[in-house]
Amino acid sequence: MRNKIREKIVASVMLSAFAITNSMSATFAMNEFYGYVDGVKPAIRSSEVASSVSLRSNVQIPNADSVVNLSLRDADVKQVLRMFADQAGMNIIFSPEVEGTVTMDLVDIPLGEALSLVVKTHKLFYDIQANTLVVSSADTALSVAERNNNITVIPVKYVNALAISSFLNKSVFSAKGAGAVNPGMSKGFIVATNPATNELIVTGTENDVALVRRIVEQFDKKPTITTFKVNHTTPAEMSAAICSSLFPSMSVVSTEGASGMAAGVPTGFASDDSSDSGDSSGGGAAGIAVGGGKVACVLSSQQMTEESTNGEETFKLDSLPLMNLSVTYFPTLGTIQVIGGSDSQLEMIRDYIAMNDKKTPQAYLEVQIISLSESGSKTLDNTWSYYSKNFSFNAGGGQGFKTDPMYPVFFSGKGYMLVDTDSWDPEKGAYETAGTVGRWGGSAQLVYAVNYLVENKKGRVLANPRVLLTSGQQSVIDLTSDYVSKVTSQYLDSGSSSGSAQVQKEYEISDDNGIKITISPFISPDGYVTLDIKPEYKTIASQIYTTGETGDQELAVTLLQRRDLDLKGVRIKDGETLVIGGMIQETETKTVSKIPFLGDIPVIGMFFRSTSTAKEKTEMVIMLTPQIIIDTEDAIVDDNML
Repeated sequence: MRNKIREKIVASVMLSAFAITNSMSATFAMNEFYGYVDGVKPAIRSSEVASSVSLRSNVQIPNADSVVNLSLRDADVKQVLRMFADQAGMNIIFSPEVEGTVTMDLVDIPLGEALSLVVKTHKLFYDIQANTLVVSSADTALSVAERNNNITVIPVKYVNALAISSFLNKSVFSAKGAGAVNPGMSKGFIVATNPATNELIVTGTENDVALVRRIVEQFDKKPTITTFKVNHTTPAEMSAAICSSLFPSMSVVSTEGASGMAAGVPTGFASDDSSDSGDSSGGGAAGIAVGGGKVACVLSSQQMTEESTNGEETFKLDSLPLMNLSVTYFPTLGTIQVIGGSDSQLEMIRDYIAMNDKKTPQAYLEVQIISLSESGSKTLDNTWSYYSKNFSFNAGGGQGFKTDPMYPVFFSGKGYMLVDTDSWDPEKGAYETAGTVGRWGGSAQLVYAVNYLVENKKGRVLANPRVLLTSGQQSVIDLTSDYVSKVTSQYLDSGSSSGSAQVQKEYEISDDNGIKITISPFISPDGYVTLDIKPEYKTIASQIYTTGETGDQELAVTLLQRRDLDLKGVRIKDGETLVIGGMIQETETKTVSKIPFLGDIPVIGMFFRSTSTAKEKTEMVIMLTPQIIIDTEDAIVDDNML
């Protein structure tokens, strides 16, 4: 017997020396591999502190720290657990399904760890009741009702108690969760909630309650509320950019019904959002907005299930459906408020606002649009008239050769009265006499008349607007006027027996007569202004009249003359002037009328010809002069950097 004891002691010493030697060699090797100096591990830079919550049970067996040295081959697991119970000084009870063998070599292992290893490797469950170790399989573990008759209420302050209870029931106390391996832990749905008071109701053991308290302490944290001030952009624009750029997976919350727009669509300051705070019920405060906030987006952990495989079987773990962070903006206060989020996320938002909340460059732009028009005409009319008792005519003057209507050729008769049917004299009850048509009563006469006219017209239209442009924002200069483009008349039946009717006229009004300029600038830091400019200049060219339903002349259509440009990417240096010219339109017409035969005679024919010449020329010139505006504080910063 003494020899066997001596052999065991020698074997234990040799095994301990071998283990210590191997561990020291491994430590030196790892230090050399990772570059540790004198075995000192370098500090790891981390902005977040990791935290952990132990899911292990508080159940402890007596003498749990006593050392176990045991070497067995294909030993009955019940006998092994009996030896552990004897060393702990406890009784032991097995359920019928506990069976199997175990092979182990344990050296200097605490008794509690040795018991836990054997139980886990054989998928067993144990509990301690009345100094008795109760061992069963995990599937047939004792129910909660047999082990505890108490109900514990645990308050939850900040998060939703239902979210924590769902996580505990499905991930911690499920048949595949912590309750299947920890001693004294329940399995199944043992946590309920009281929604009215946001409390957890735990029906498990004391170990279950202790674990639930640790979980609540870990996750029931007051969310941080961080406010960011924006100075040069609108809070709506900045919050929308944060949601779409930094957190693209966040859900954008719609405020449809309040203003008809989604919160992700930037609208501006209080004047744009005043309708959101109005009282739709007709209260006295309707239409008044005082600091009302809008939720831009919310990042929340949806109820997700992860599948994991542990050896032979697959089990599921549910995540906590808690809100991560939300972004809210206040248009009237000029602030963005972030609720929740980690320190790294808040730092990222702070850096993003600092980099993008910049002053938008502005430029003062002077626009000159000059429209020059010049027209001229030259007219030379030669008119011949001959009057006699038997014959009279008029020739030239652009009318050709014709007889005089007041002194025509009479083959019989002497004359007649000419009545003007458009001139009714109500006093006389007859039409007025326009004249008498008859033979020429005087001596024969040959009359020559000449009309020579030279006419010149010059016009100048100047538009000289001066506007302040913001980089990236479209500006419109509208100098147009309204005009009547069409008139329509129609009779309205009054329904009276007299048959009289009223006349109704409809006027169609257009508003594009004049100059309109659309400008989209980009102001670069190198002192250049790039413009997309679209000037439009419209004038009335002609108006066409027709006879309407009432018999009056009505305006049927108005024709416009257009001179439009659409220029992209025009680059101008600060203070310099860009001149756009060469838009010239020139027309020339010449009309010649002559007396047949006589107008073709050389030299003499010029007295029997009438000539009319018209010439028109128009030109439009556009001049652009930008001046970049530099704020005083920006100029001071630039001087300090020199």
